[in-house]
Formats: sequence, structure tokens, C-alpha cells
Amino acid sequence: MARRVLSDYDSPWKEALDVYFESFMQLCFPNIHKDIDWQKGYESLDTDLREITRDAEIGNKVADKLVKVWLHTGEEVFVLIHIEIQTQYQKDFPKRIHVSNNRISDNYGREVISLVVLGDDNENWRPTRFAYSRWGFISGTKYLMVKLLDFQALWSELERSLNPFAVVIMAHLSTLNTIGKPNQRFQSKLTLVRGLYERGYTKNEVLELFRLIQWMMVLPKPLAITFKQEFKRIQEEGQVPYITDIELDGMVKANRESIVAVLESRFGTVSPEVSEHLEAIEDINVLKKLIRQSAVISSVEEFQLRLNEIPPSEEVSE
Repeated sequence: MARRVLSDYDSPWKEALDVYFESFMQLCFPNIHKDIDWQKGYESLDTDLREITRDAEIGNKVADKLVKVWLHTGEEVFVLIHIEIQTQYQKDFPKRIHVSNNRISDNYGREVISLVVLGDDNENWRPTRFAYSRWGFISGTKYLMVKLLDFQALWSELERSLNPFAVVIMAHLSTLNTIGKPNQRFQSKLTLVRGLYERGYTKNEVLELFRLIQWMMVLPKPLAITFKQEFKRIQEEGQVPYITDIELDGMVKANRESIVAVLESRFGTVSPEVSEHLEAIEDINVLKKLIRQSAVISSVEEFQLRLNEIPPSEEVSE
């Protein structure tokens, strides 16, 4: 039986928000974007967010983000962005927004604006509030919500847009639409990558967006090899600055080095066995997951056990 390749949604969304926060706000929440004084920049408070919500019963998604921005009036506002990436209805999601919003507001003593992006494939699931009441008492939270499926009808506008977050949304939708359809995903991925050059992005912008697409739109190993060959051909035919094999391999190497660095900072040393096993893993998505595990694992020995469960060249089932 053929195995489907795992698609990692939360992690690339987290990184995309880190890199393209202003572009995200402009595309998904344009009215709010206009009120923010972007010349003053913004401050990421993700470390605080993890600490505040760590012991919440309903948990915290990897891609949730807390940012402090300044309005044109000079006022500081905390913006809490919840990215819910799943393929089915989740009953407790609105409650999680309510609990997280209240916890952060209590912690800072400030108003906190919750924004929600739903990336699931359920057209009818569109929660925008959580509330409960008894004996005349009412408590709740109403939040702003964007449904990524709605951008499907705006595909031609996304293709024409120079906003880099349009590419992130197209990659997400393409991934969602091609689950279990590797050949279709292969073609969609080629189209998206070709579009990076047609938009006139710089080489650094192409490299960043290409990395996010690679991370999100995972292909089975045979198709991944073919994709790499086709990608080189596209770049050579277009006579554009292209991402070299060295840069592609560098993405894998950088992730391996990040894992080792985290383990060394936490435990002081990494065994040769761990290093050798990491060298045998080529799948950047597997390595990204191992980075997250290395930050929370209780010991190097436990990490070694996790490594032993991963066949070096095997795709991960979806």
C-alpha cells in the first residue's frame, strides 16, 4: 500500500509569521494593518506566550503568536494570533481563544486583540466567539477570523499579488488540496516555485519562500528528486539567479546543526551515535520536528530513542 507523505503545517506557518508578519496583516487583516504604525516596528512576545499558556488545560498550538504593535495614535496594543491548522472541527477551539486571551490580558494588564486563521478543510466550520451565561451572568470572547479556504476563490488575485504571504497561502491551499495526490502536488509545487521568479522577487526572497514551500509541500522521495531536477531546469531556462545544490543541501545541514546546538546547550554533549544518525537523515521536515523535540526532550538518551524510531531514508506517513 502506498504511503502518503506527511505535510507539516504548523511549523512553516510559525516561521512565515516571524518573517512576514506585516505582509500577513496586510493580506489577512487589512483594516487592522492600516491602524498600525509599522515605522515603529513590532515586538514578538512568543517566549512570554509559551510561558503564560504552558499549563493551560486546552494547550497552545505551535503556530500561535503574540506581538506588541504601536498604533498611529502612539498607543501600544497586544495582538494575539491563533493559527489553527487541522482538517476537522474542534469543539474546544473557541474556548482556547477565550482562555488564552484572558490569561495574557491578566498578565500584561492590557487589552489583547485575538485574531484567528482557520486553515482546515471544513467549509462550514467558522467559529467566531465563545460565551457562557447563567442567571444573567454573561462572559465570553468574540474574535476576528479569516478562513483560508475563502482565498481559493481569489486565486488569480493571489497569483498577481506581490505580497509574499500570498505565496504562503497558495502553498497551504495547494498542500490541502493535494493530500494523497503526489503527482498533482508535484505539478502545483512547480507552478508555485516558477511564480516566485515571475513576481520579480530578489534571490533572498526567493530562497526564503522556496524554503517555506519545500517545508509545507512535502513530496515522496522519487518525486522530490524529479522536482529538484525540474527546478534547476526552470531556473536555467529563465536565466535567473538560482538556488544552487549547495544552498539546498545547506538547508538540511543547517537543521542538523541546530539540533546539535540545542542538545549541546541543554546537556553539554552529543554522542557520536546521535551525530551519525542525524547525518543519515535528509528529510528537512523530519529534521524540523527533531529540532522541536530537542528543545523539550528530557535527556540525550531519550532523544537517541526517538532517532532510532526514524528510518534514515523513509518517508513519514500522513
